[in-house]
Amino acid sequence: MAVSFSHCSLLHEINIPSFPLKSHSKPKYKYLFQFQSIQCSSSNFNIKCSINLRTCKNCKTQFDPFLNHPLACCFHTAHFGGETKRKFESVYEGGTMNTPDSGKVFQYWHCCGSEDPFDPGCTASPHFSYDD
Repeated sequence: MAVSFSHCSLLHEINIPSFPLKSHSKPKYKYLFQFQSIQCSSSNFNIKCSINLRTCKNCKTQFDPFLNHPLACCFHTAHFGGETKRKFESVYEGGTMNTPDSGKVFQYWHCCGSEDPFDPGCTASPHFSYDD
C-alpha cells in the first residue's frame, strides 16, 4: 500500500523549497513552490492512513492540514479585470486616441498589476479552509 501524504506514521520524506524571486518587470515578489517528493509507504505493515483533505478559501485547491505551512498558499487578493484606455487622454500631447492601442481593453490583476491571467498569485500565506 502506498499513500502520497506524509502525516502517516511510517516512512516519509518532504522537500519544500521556497524562494522569493523579485520580478524585474513588475514591482512585486513571486514565490516559487516545488514539492519534489511527498511519500508514505506502509507496504510491510497492515496500517491504514486516513486522509482528511480540506478546500482552501483563497486558492480553491485541496490541501492536507498536516502539510500546511506559512507559505503553502499562493493567491491574488483582488480580481482580474480591465479597463479601456481613455480617449480623453488624446487632448493632451502623447495621448492614446491615434495609437493602435486606443480603445483596447487592458486586463490585469488589480492587486499586483500582472497582465497574465494564469499568474499563480502575489500573496503567500497558509491555507485557510472553510472549516476554520
